[in-house]
Amino acid sequence: MTSAPPERPEGARNAWGLRGHDAAVEALRRAIRSGHLAHAFLLGGPPGVGKTALARRLAATLVAPSADDATVPDLEARAARQIEAGTNPDVERIAIGGVCDEAQHDHAADRSTRIRICQVRRLERVSSLAPFAAPRRVFIIDAADDLQTEAAHAILKTLEEPPPSALFVLVAADPDALLPTIRSRCQEFTLRPMPHHLLAAALQEDAALPAAEAAALAHLAHGRYGLAMRVHADPTMAVLRESAEAEAARVATGSRNERFDVADRLGNAWYRERESVLATIDLWREWWRGALLESAGVESSSTGAAHTHIECNAADALRALRAVQTAREHLLANTSAQLALEVMMLNLPTLPRGAVAGGTEDRIAATAGA
Repeated sequence: MTSAPPERPEGARNAWGLRGHDAAVEALRRAIRSGHLAHAFLLGGPPGVGKTALARRLAATLVAPSADDATVPDLEARAARQIEAGTNPDVERIAIGGVCDEAQHDHAADRSTRIRICQVRRLERVSSLAPFAAPRRVFIIDAADDLQTEAAHAILKTLEEPPPSALFVLVAADPDALLPTIRSRCQEFTLRPMPHHLLAAALQEDAALPAAEAAALAHLAHGRYGLAMRVHADPTMAVLRESAEAEAARVATGSRNERFDVADRLGNAWYRERESVLATIDLWREWWRGALLESAGVESSSTGAAHTHIECNAADALRALRAVQTAREHLLANTSAQLALEVMMLNLPTLPRGAVAGGTEDRIAATAGA
């Protein structure tokens, strides 16, 4: 009689070498084992939660399976290392600023903020070609919620009539921004952050951080392993996050004049530093999403005493999320940046002074009064 394999500790790396997302990994392994893998997947979840990492490990399993288990990647194989480096000819990432077939286009130089129709036309052409060495080509569309409208309709056509040797993995922080017809043609997985204590333990092991520093970083990253590791590698990201969260709190409780001052600053910066403004808008969206979760009692059960407490009802949080998302869409559609940001400021709910406590805003106030 064979004994059952020892139970893997919670938060330990799973069969694909990832922290978290065990349910998605096991579902994908079952599909590979049965030979019924879907032609398209949609991986949703907040930035830094591990969507692209999961997409790469799925690609590695298909391109470089282990000799002992075809549902597990051989991460030491040359093909798997190429996938991690972004150089494997059978695995391609389609992202903002990427290549297309138009010789005169330089999307990196023209500061593209969306995945363009010409990039999707190239994807259509390449996906119809036979793979170089793997059983199929894998295309990772990152991020699918930043597709141009025309590009989204073009990729829908490809998903409706997929080439037999192609697999499409769409990565999206906001799956609701995708066309419903695109979502209906994908098998969807929603990836969630890790509990903070498990992420802190992982950071202690993987980054050799002291317990207190690991716990603080886990809270700053809101349970997202990928984001935590990026912030650890680049401390300026932590400064940007804290600054954006503090400004979100000031805007939420500020007067109309104070809000318009912020809109004016960001509007002027938009034409010089688009990526920075978008990053700020995305962090504001996360801040209001946190307010929504807390209004539903979700955050309070998963965060520690150091997190920001936001007194806000669900209706106001939803209203704010819509306002921020609409402003982001208008900015990407080349609407007047100043106008888009001012309209957002008018549509944001006004929280009472003192409604935000325990976070960066309090620390700044405490420092100022010291």
